Amino acid sequence: MVVFDDIGSFPLPEGIDRKWVEENYLSPEYSEMVRKTFLMKASVVECPNYPQFRDMVKQFMDVIKNPEFQDDAYLVSEKYAVIEEVKAIAEMNYPDPVRICVTGPFELYYREFGPVIYEDVLENIAKSVARFAKNAVEMLDDVCSVSLDEPSLGLNPELQPSEEHIEIAYEPMKFDVDVQIHLHSPLYYQKLLNAENVDVFGIEAAKDEKAMDIVDVEEVESADKRLRIGIARTDIDSIIAEFNQRHGVNAWKDAELAVRAIDEIESVEVIKLRYEKALEKFGDLLAYTGPDCGLFSFPSQRCAMKLLENVAKAIGKFE
Repeated sequence: MVVFDDIGSFPLPEGIDRKWVEENYLSPEYSEMVRKTFLMKASVVECPNYPQFRDMVKQFMDVIKNPEFQDDAYLVSEKYAVIEEVKAIAEMNYPDPVRICVTGPFELYYREFGPVIYEDVLENIAKSVARFAKNAVEMLDDVCSVSLDEPSLGLNPELQPSEEHIEIAYEPMKFDVDVQIHLHSPLYYQKLLNAENVDVFGIEAAKDEKAMDIVDVEEVESADKRLRIGIARTDIDSIIAEFNQRHGVNAWKDAELAVRAIDEIESVEVIKLRYEKALEKFGDLLAYTGPDCGLFSFPSQRCAMKLLENVAKAIGKFE
């Protein structure tokens, strides 16, 4: 069975900006906003991620770096390793599966220190990431997966961790749920085949379907791993530019046209064909699917929901 999930980030409600979020993420108003948005996603997504409204690095590093919250340098104390959005969802006793995204140890390390890797610091950051994930899993009734977001692996040539670094980074990620690594480039998955605690590789394949061709089915199967294949594009600038050129309009200035752009360029039929291709190529190795990446850059929550609805309808045609 293939699980439909989403990557996490989502547009803010109309009238709310990132500045308000950073100033109010501990407030009851923010928690209520998270719950409302989460339930919106959950109406169509089988295993929705908590809505990630905050910067993916600051959200974790601000806590990890705070001396008042540390057991050691870059090692957050367990009681402070709390994802506030997950806490908000737990407070409403949500009974169904939830996806937990945590920014990966390499991404956090690279943004803080650059490409030269000091193993003791990497180890503490990795343990901190694991503590956020562990607490999130324990807060909720049902978690389908913990996803480690590692956009720089494979995209940034400066970041070249060794096998030993990979072992240090992912050794703490031992949970009773699937551990995904969300890669923004498929080129790096082979270096992670020996990462014992990683269960699923997330590959973005909607924007460039050739990404599927890079993945060797026998390699993945031999390593006892599975895959999450993206089947809906999230490069919203290109989607709207394509629609604008096709119709001679400016969908950025018209909310209705923006929704139409998504519905036309990323139609149910287009997404269905990608899903069919992924099923044919990967078979039982395909464990998760959904949009390529997060949806924060979409013009509105309505636009983001249109994409999620189209994915749900496309998948539904196979059930």
